[in-house]
Amino acid sequence: MASDWEEVRRLANDFQRVQQGSTTQRLSERNCIEIVSNLMKMKLLDVVFTTDGKEYLTPQHLNREIRDEIVVSGGRINIVDVAQALNVDLSHVEGAVKDIVRSDPSLNFILGQLINADYIASLADDMNERLQEKGVINISDLTIVFDLPAEFLMTVAADNLGRRIHGQKDPNNPRIILTDWLIARHRAVLRGALNASSRPVPIQGLIKQHNLNDRITALVVEELVSLGEVSGTLSGQGRKDKASFVPNVYSNAQNTWVKDFLSSNAYVAYDMLKRFDIADPIHFLKSRYATSDFMFLNTCMIPNSTFARVEGVLEDFMSTGTWMEGVGLFPSGMDEEDVAALLQKLMSSKKFKDIQLLEGNFLVANKMIDDCRDLYGPRIETVADQEATTQAAILMAAPAKAAHQEDDDVDSNVSSKKSRKDQRKQPTAKVASKGGKGKKVDDVEGSQDVALPDFLTIPAIVVEMQKIYEDAPYELLKAIADLIQPGLSSQYRKVLDAKAKTIIASSAVDRKQTHKTVQDQISMNMWLMRLFCKGIEHLSTDADKKQLSKHLLRNLGSEILNPLVYYVMEDLGMPAQEKTATTSESRNKLIAKLPEPYRSLFDKCNTASNGDSIDTFETALNALLDSEAIGMPVKKADKKLESQICQEHRQQLLHGIKSAKDVGSALRLCVLALFLKFTGVPLDAPGKFVPQMINIIKSNLNTEQLDILENCKEKMQSQPSQDVLLETIDKLHQIANG
Repeated sequence: MASDWEEVRRLANDFQRVQQGSTTQRLSERNCIEIVSNLMKMKLLDVVFTTDGKEYLTPQHLNREIRDEIVVSGGRINIVDVAQALNVDLSHVEGAVKDIVRSDPSLNFILGQLINADYIASLADDMNERLQEKGVINISDLTIVFDLPAEFLMTVAADNLGRRIHGQKDPNNPRIILTDWLIARHRAVLRGALNASSRPVPIQGLIKQHNLNDRITALVVEELVSLGEVSGTLSGQGRKDKASFVPNVYSNAQNTWVKDFLSSNAYVAYDMLKRFDIADPIHFLKSRYATSDFMFLNTCMIPNSTFARVEGVLEDFMSTGTWMEGVGLFPSGMDEEDVAALLQKLMSSKKFKDIQLLEGNFLVANKMIDDCRDLYGPRIETVADQEATTQAAILMAAPAKAAHQEDDDVDSNVSSKKSRKDQRKQPTAKVASKGGKGKKVDDVEGSQDVALPDFLTIPAIVVEMQKIYEDAPYELLKAIADLIQPGLSSQYRKVLDAKAKTIIASSAVDRKQTHKTVQDQISMNMWLMRLFCKGIEHLSTDADKKQLSKHLLRNLGSEILNPLVYYVMEDLGMPAQEKTATTSESRNKLIAKLPEPYRSLFDKCNTASNGDSIDTFETALNALLDSEAIGMPVKKADKKLESQICQEHRQQLLHGIKSAKDVGSALRLCVLALFLKFTGVPLDAPGKFVPQMINIIKSNLNTEQLDILENCKEKMQSQPSQDVLLETIDKLHQIANG
């Protein structure tokens, strides 16, 4: 430094001497500029212009000026500030700085700043001062304080550690620097606190209690444990300062307690271990006990010997025909879910196939379940006998319902005749019905629709079993009832179905005879109605014809429809009705109770019977009788049969005359008999049509017979004596039979 100062003083004296000397030859400023320019062009002079262009600097002088600026600024300066101070363009300064840094290793160019060794030394002293003050420093924090990159500061710290910086690096984080005395203090405090503890100690609690540094504490505790200076282990995950120190005396006490509890109770619950500050009970137990000798369940651990003991108990239990609670097979403190899981595992074994697990806890021998099921065998037979008749009626009614259901599913564009033909091709069971015809009916459907009797309901089954197993809990008995009730229901339906079909088979002949009787009755009435229609045609006026047609439909139509309605109702198994439906209105009430398609077919017939068109009635009746639901077509009549019908009708008229109680009835029957005799066809007409009928047949009567008939018409207005009445009836009988 003294030699530099002497050089400065010498230069100052030379400069003063030059200024005081006289100038012998002066150059203008312009000439100086031209000379310098020519020298630069000739490569004889290398200078740097200032920003105002009035001064020149040689590169050597610029380098010297930059070094001077570094010294003046304390060893650290930004090159932008250098350019402003020297009045030189920044690009020239940057080039000069590169040359300086390349030639002088003691200089550093960091983030546009020039830093010399003196500044680095003072920086290291500053870092040491902060370290001694706080005990720990973080390079990341110093980057903000010194406005320098962390890598540079770490290099400075590493180069000066142990010389200017009195401390040591954190082994786990090189950005942390610690003082030796702080580490020694933490080690002394933690050693004493941890050795004095008898329970788990949270490291964070020690940090707060003794005002310790988090990072140093974590390092020191780990070091003390690894070196064996404290007797214990660190537990917990994550950062070391968040863990807990567990003294060996506490761990030994835990192990002793677990061992004693396991030997006494044959299980260890995880919750109990958690209450002893064991955060991961499963890991704790697996680290101390072989997994091949123990079973680790959801809430506890049990030895395999316990499971084997339970298997032995169940092998003896299978043949007892009783029940037991699964919870009682295992230690009393075990969780119900674990017990249920173990029972499920046991029941999955084939050797325990004769045991049922109910409600997740109750073990029931199959023999007990069979005994409960056998209780109902006799009662099922008895009740099935009582209900068989009703079920038989339902099965016999099923074909018509099944046929109607199938008709609804057939496409509307397909003819009904074709659809029925296709349906007959489908394989279905047959039940004898409607005079022996086989009708399609699903056997399963017939039995599945049966309402179960009261004694087969779940509550009733439970009550019945309570009488035998008085000590069994309700939950167990209900579970058994739920188990056997479907089988009992199926058994009841099968027995009932078999008995009902036996009844159906035994009554098939009677049903066939009933079908034939009704068919013959309807055919006879239809033949008679057709003959009556021929008789109506002999009347002269349309009004009389309509009145007689309406009279015929009202009387003979009822005789056709009434037995047919009762037959269908009986066939469908509907409740028996008193056969009092003699009018259209009373028939309507019965028809409304019928299912489709019966209802619509009968409605058309009943409506036609209230009209005056016999053809309409006959068309509706044929549609009903020819339908698959009825299957009772009218038989064809020949001439011989018609003659026989007329003869039988004539005999009925003659018999009616003899048994008449008044002249009017006898006269009406006599005229009807004469009408049949002379026209060859019968007629059914009320008394008011007697004059019209006499007018038709009078050409075939003599004067005496006409007089008798006329006298009878007069006697109708009076009340003749009994002798006169008998005499008149006798004359009418003679005329009709003549």
